[in-house]
Amino acid sequence: MFENEKVNHVKFGEGSVMECDGSHIRIVFSCNNVEKTFAYPGAFDKFVSFQSEEAQHVAEEELTQVKLNQKKLEAMKKLILQENERRKEEALKAKAKRKR
Repeated sequence: MFENEKVNHVKFGEGSVMECDGSHIRIVFSCNNVEKTFAYPGAFDKFVSFQSEEAQHVAEEELTQVKLNQKKLEAMKKLILQENERRKEEALKAKAKRKR
């Protein structure tokens, strides 16, 4: 997926994708043959962009999906914390009632 696609990086310049496994992307940059591995698709949020519009579109769609999933996860965590607090309050009320 994306092998040999050309990319641009804000610091390292132009490079070529060596490998992308869906969670990491390995790029070799033209300047001094520097090889770097980045989180995929997170690196495409600010640092890396594909030269191909089609590949860039795919990366942006996957990045959007990751961000949506993160928002859903945060919302679920918040609900779990609220439910735990509610249960603690109920347990304290029940304990106080038993002491009377």
